[in-house]
Amino acid sequence: MNTTTAVRVRPAWDDPGTIVAAIRRAGPFWPLTNYAASDAEMAALGSERPQTFTPPWFRQDFALRGEALVEGAEAILHNPHFLGAARSLAGSGAVVRPTSVYVNLMAPTPFPFTPHLDVPAFRGVTRDHHPIWLLKVMKTSQLFERWRTKILTAVSWFYGGPGGDFHYWPEGPDGPVAVESPPFVDVAVVADNEATFHGVGPVGPPDARLLGGLTRESRFVRGERGWDARDAAGTTLAHVDDADVRITVSWKADVFADEDAARRADAGEDSLDLGTVVDVLLADLRARGVAATRPDDPLTDRAWVATLAATYRERAPAIRSSRPAE
Repeated sequence: MNTTTAVRVRPAWDDPGTIVAAIRRAGPFWPLTNYAASDAEMAALGSERPQTFTPPWFRQDFALRGEALVEGAEAILHNPHFLGAARSLAGSGAVVRPTSVYVNLMAPTPFPFTPHLDVPAFRGVTRDHHPIWLLKVMKTSQLFERWRTKILTAVSWFYGGPGGDFHYWPEGPDGPVAVESPPFVDVAVVADNEATFHGVGPVGPPDARLLGGLTRESRFVRGERGWDARDAAGTTLAHVDDADVRITVSWKADVFADEDAARRADAGEDSLDLGTVVDVLLADLRARGVAATRPDDPLTDRAWVATLAATYRERAPAIRSSRPAE
């Protein structure tokens, strides 16, 4: 990988209209909270989040493991503009394999989507069989970088209303913030979002009404010139016009330095297992002078998880509001 950590892409699409049309045909979209770490995982990491509030942010997977799941997803998965930008970041000899696409829909929200890192993956240790909290600890510790699967993400938007700026920190959380602001016109940013903090400013005007009454069973479906939020029984809770919905398309690709690196990964060479992960963490804790003993079950032992969370705490930047004080 070269030293450039993010690249702005314009044009982002050969035909943006077909992408919007495909998104509007898809659905239902489910609350974004359904895709995040479970409450138990969040509690294990010492993180608090409201148990009774579901923000009006919705998601649907359009492609997984390199396979399109909905009509029209192929045009996103194999977008040549994203592939070209990824190769410019990874180097001329790199192997870039598109793996997944998901689409987020955000209704007006008076608070930001907190800056965060996406969920990392490591050779042999991924979210398929391991909890997100462990993957986050592994990334924050910086002890497993040689095993980390490099994933590049292209993020593009369809929204022209107020708010909804995309903030990202290509030089790290202590570096300057870069911002993409609406109206978004055929533009994308490609970066290693497992290592680049990014977040979203409040969406909509300051006096916009927050869509309430949502639960994890709610869904967002296509309505008349907009979107309907429905409860688990199918009752419409609210309608949101197209102009008020911020659409994000996220494309991800695994990246390997060269063909040989891709072959080794495919063959499962130099892969981690949970025992090795615990060994590496224990050695580092002891080197830091942190008391720790090998847990019987490293995925559920509360004392072990608490020690890791306290030692390898993720330090995120904050979104500074550009709105005038009331």
